[in-house]
Amino acid sequence: MQKLKPLVVAVLAVFLIASPMMMIATAHDPPWKIPTYAYIVVSPNPIGVGQTVNVNFWINAPPPTAAAQYGDRWSNLTVLITKPDGTTERLGPYQSDTTGGTFTTYTPTQTGNYTFQCFFGGDVLKGLNPAPGTTVTNAFVNDTFLPSESKKYVLTVQEDPIPYAPQAALPTEYWTRPIYAENNAWYIIAGNWLGLAPSTFAATGMRSINGNYNPYTTAPNTAHILWTKVAAFGGTIGGEYGGELTGNYYSTSQYEPKFAPIIMNGILYYTEFPGSSTHYTGWKAINLKTGETIWTKNTTDILRCGQILNMITPNQYGGLAYLWSVPMGQGGLGATQTQYNMWDALTGTYILSIVNATSMQLTSDEGGNLVGYYVSSNSTGRYLNVWNSTRCINIGQGGTYYGGGTSPADNWMWRPAQGRTIDFKYGIQWTAPINTTFQGNPITLGISAISDDYILMTQSSVAGSSYFQAGWIIQAGYSRTDGRLLWGPLNRTEVMNSRVLFSSTGAGDGIWIEFDQAALIATGYSLKTGNKVWGPIDLPNVSPYASLGMNYIFADGATYLWTYGGDVYAIRQSDGKILWEYHTPPAGYESPYGANSLWTFTVGTIADGKLFVPEGHMYSPPLFHQAHQLAINITDGSLVWQIEAFDVTSAPAIADGVMVTLNAYDNQLYAWGKGPTKLNVDAPSVGVTTATPITISGSIYDISSGSKQEATAARFPNGLPAVADESMTPYMEYVYMQQEKPTDTKGVPISLDVIDANGNYRHIGTVTSDANGKFGFTWTPDIPGDFKVIATFAGSESYYGSSDEAFFTATEPPTPAPTQTQVAAPPTEMYLVASTIAIIIAIAVVGLLILRKK
Repeated sequence: MQKLKPLVVAVLAVFLIASPMMMIATAHDPPWKIPTYAYIVVSPNPIGVGQTVNVNFWINAPPPTAAAQYGDRWSNLTVLITKPDGTTERLGPYQSDTTGGTFTTYTPTQTGNYTFQCFFGGDVLKGLNPAPGTTVTNAFVNDTFLPSESKKYVLTVQEDPIPYAPQAALPTEYWTRPIYAENNAWYIIAGNWLGLAPSTFAATGMRSINGNYNPYTTAPNTAHILWTKVAAFGGTIGGEYGGELTGNYYSTSQYEPKFAPIIMNGILYYTEFPGSSTHYTGWKAINLKTGETIWTKNTTDILRCGQILNMITPNQYGGLAYLWSVPMGQGGLGATQTQYNMWDALTGTYILSIVNATSMQLTSDEGGNLVGYYVSSNSTGRYLNVWNSTRCINIGQGGTYYGGGTSPADNWMWRPAQGRTIDFKYGIQWTAPINTTFQGNPITLGISAISDDYILMTQSSVAGSSYFQAGWIIQAGYSRTDGRLLWGPLNRTEVMNSRVLFSSTGAGDGIWIEFDQAALIATGYSLKTGNKVWGPIDLPNVSPYASLGMNYIFADGATYLWTYGGDVYAIRQSDGKILWEYHTPPAGYESPYGANSLWTFTVGTIADGKLFVPEGHMYSPPLFHQAHQLAINITDGSLVWQIEAFDVTSAPAIADGVMVTLNAYDNQLYAWGKGPTKLNVDAPSVGVTTATPITISGSIYDISSGSKQEATAARFPNGLPAVADESMTPYMEYVYMQQEKPTDTKGVPISLDVIDANGNYRHIGTVTSDANGKFGFTWTPDIPGDFKVIATFAGSESYYGSSDEAFFTATEPPTPAPTQTQVAAPPTEMYLVASTIAIIIAIAVVGLLILRKK
């Protein structure tokens, strides 16, 4: 059952704000004794036994000093319940909220009538909890508000449960944003991609500091492409630049990223980098499902992240979407971010700026507040700090908290002021000291990982470069809640000159995994205690090229590791068990590595039970043939699908069932996902009888927005055929990547059914479309009358279904006209024979008569 607390509070607020108790009064002596009236309502009524009801109760007047989060509250509120068997139960005592009321829940266990009665024990208004910087001058302070009791409220409890409001099932047809607010269950497929962490050298692009894991979306199960969009000149240059693999436009630009996505409410946002990272052309907001541009913005700011603030107060309820950016020069790897600018996500309109800021590891809490973690230092020491965007804006806009006038925050309102400049300091939520020495030696701890309730802080040793260490690291664990030291600092011995990897993306379930890139081993440590939990373990069947690069991501109890040598491992977080391993196949003559390498500069993506990682690399040469985007099943390590494509600057972003990334082969954005289809069916309209077969024909086309792009529409003027899942990869490479047309493309199954003249619904057969999207089926109507033909494509992993109808009338075949029976004439020879015999007989008779006369 949905909780109704916000609704209850809001309704009480509406009615009680206008209460007659809010009258103007002057100071008085002696104090008054003011009568009160108590009320109670229980709902739903009636209710089924074992179901939970809301018990709402209040006093006729709010506490006169109550204002938003400040002022007095009524206490001594209780509820007496009398059950059908006569026994009683008392709930409370409770304290009211600002409105003078509150609520609780109750679950009846007997059938029959329950009675509920509210009792207010009376209260003296004390003038408590004043707003900061103010004093209470209310005339009712020290007055006594007298006890009262409500009328008894009767709740009927029955055997049959009360039905819940119907919920729309998860969609099986093509769907878009906005999602209707009643479809609460759809949250599981509607996760956003806020870009809270930077991807490689970009300012945004990674879903969170813990990696690119989106548990709230479906993800493509085939290589079906929805649309493509040019991000920069790409592919082969041509002409005098030759046909070598180096004759391409600049695309493998790991140091100058061309694409770093943010996705909110079905809109994809990104900063455009058509050339060098030092000149960019603003932002684009495009429809994630169609690739259509919604708006563009010409600005020198770089997108930093998205935010959906779910503001829930008695006066305001619901989410608000924003974009955050940083000024030019503050967006690359290692750049110091000193200003954050806030924009409306729907229109791209500027709102306000946070100044005098610092770089942070940004997260988002349950309410959508941006929460940043950072380390600061001054003459007194080093400190771990937490900053909150909502606090910064609310307090920074003034209000009684800082001795000013009333601000929206004082009235439970969220109203960022247009054009306001606010100091970063107002958002600091807490500051805690961190250790600066270890065994008498100075140390400089920095944030290495944030996961669960813990912050892992580290100082690494350096041996020759930032990638290798001198055989030791100092580590300590701090509370994410208040910054207190949980364990350490301690000195952990490492393999000298080895690159040791650990970060938020490999932390989860209270454990972080450390990977030694030289020794090719993994070890698990407790975030709570710092103790080793398991390992080290060897990576089985690992390629030597793994020593050149690794990356990893945690999701659902395991960390998934992939290497430059083409190895992929699933490592159980709790005990280090290797659950499965996958290795890319031999790469053929062109690659120097033996197997297709996996790009490890970016964190891969996990969604809907699949790990998405790209094959490929940046150098030697920049682009070799047949690097693939891989989709690997995270349950067993099997390959779900692959397609030619790779990107060295960002991993795929996945939201609303659509996966989007840059393809380095042509510098276009590609969107993968389930697409809509259009089915046409036709049947003869004349001359149909029950004695002759007819041909039911039709077509099935992919009508994703990519099918309407200029190049696609020109090549497929009759429509882009829908093809079978097993044909999808080579067919999409043919349609969108200018590869050879496959010769074995299969179509999709079309179910054919009829409703005959007697109203019977019958299945008459299933036909598979051909490589051009056409199909035909021969059938003979078996009874006369009107027929409806229903053609249905049920959908596949690549497409949503579609259907169409046709109509015809069948008649009985015509009956042949009856004919008269005729006697057959004898043949001419018979007449001749008969005549000859007659003549002979006549001659004989004549001769006989002559003889008798003699």
